[in-house]
Amino acid sequence: MPGPGNRPTLKGSVCLFLLASLCGCAALPIDVIQVGPWFSPRPVGEVEVFSSRTETGRQWGGIGIIHGRHIPSSSTKTIESQRRKARAAAAKMGADGVIIVFDPVSPGFGQGSYHEPRVYLSGLAIKYAVQASTPPAK
Repeated sequence: MPGPGNRPTLKGSVCLFLLASLCGCAALPIDVIQVGPWFSPRPVGEVEVFSSRTETGRQWGGIGIIHGRHIPSSSTKTIESQRRKARAAAAKMGADGVIIVFDPVSPGFGQGSYHEPRVYLSGLAIKYAVQASTPPAK
């Protein structure tokens, strides 16, 4: 127990709480699910980032699904942090690109009070198809 001169102040406690809260938001993890073969890792800068499947312009296959935690839709710093983490995860899989969208979280049933809208990252790591061919039908 601290002595009389060593008691934590309310101001110090509030500052510590706010600092811990900010650090917690920046450290939100993402989940990765392997859905195809993974390849040799590549530099993050080589992984193209798309916001829809129609932007890719080439044939590709999915190699990994990436999901983030529910975050406030107004938290641009956390959204950008999640986007960077998803791109880095795709690079570790050896992906050529990653399609990243932020989907809205459905509000829970029977929530009577206002809650700030929340979103979550939904991503798909992709690998471009070198040659897309199908075997001839017999």
